Amino acid sequence: MSLRGTRSAAVLAVWALLSAGLPARADISLVVQPIIDRDATIKAFTPLARYIATLTGTPVALRTAYDFAEYFLRMKQGTHYDLILDSAFYTDYRIRTMRYTPLVKIPGKLSNSLVARSDAGYMDAEDLVGKRIACQIPPSPQGLVLARMFPNSLRQPAIIAARNSEDALRLLSAGEVEAAMIPTPLVGRAMANGMEISVLEVSEQTPHLTLSAGPQIDAATRAAITAGLLNAQNTPAGQAMLKSIGFPGFERTHPDLYKGLSAFVEEGWVIR
Repeated sequence: MSLRGTRSAAVLAVWALLSAGLPARADISLVVQPIIDRDATIKAFTPLARYIATLTGTPVALRTAYDFAEYFLRMKQGTHYDLILDSAFYTDYRIRTMRYTPLVKIPGKLSNSLVARSDAGYMDAEDLVGKRIACQIPPSPQGLVLARMFPNSLRQPAIIAARNSEDALRLLSAGEVEAAMIPTPLVGRAMANGMEISVLEVSEQTPHLTLSAGPQIDAATRAAITAGLLNAQNTPAGQAMLKSIGFPGFERTHPDLYKGLSAFVEEGWVIR
């Protein structure tokens, strides 16, 4: 599967409407980009859905997607997701084309890393032309970044589709691929777990995961969510929620922070 030829059809899978206290029909839907698998997403982010429900007084349902193709298709339709926690690429795309409003972001920035086994002897991305790279295919953030690393259509790696970043590392560890494209924070975790890998190239940094709200969410509700999440680290309930999602807190953000980043989506994925 070549990088430029990677255009998977959206998988119309049954997606999870989380229970455990959330109603079957909710007034607000929340989705988190499918970087990790569905079960892990459900486990990690149910507390965030519940916390937002307490801030708004409105039931919140956490929705999941099978992969980025399904996720992006449903996102574009504009009727499935009220609140979205995902990368800066999609945040800018929705600000620009769908009238979404960024509310808060995880502190700091993110990048993605192209990694190989340390004993493989690869020095940089150019060494991987014609080689196998495990990656979540476009329109995943990793797939979009990888497309920019190999702009020459005649000098491409072979992309081996991974379900998520953990799967990409598993394929690399098993020797089924020569390299993997993963979020940079996972590199240190993999090394700490004893995986001997080296970093060949790191993408530019972009704003961390951002929670944005669709135009169907009114200004008062947006304000309540923003204020509550900014203050979450100061309350016991908020601290418990943050521990569950694995982030230290949220910080203020602004549409200008994402300006131009939708170009990754438009260059690396067919948008019509």
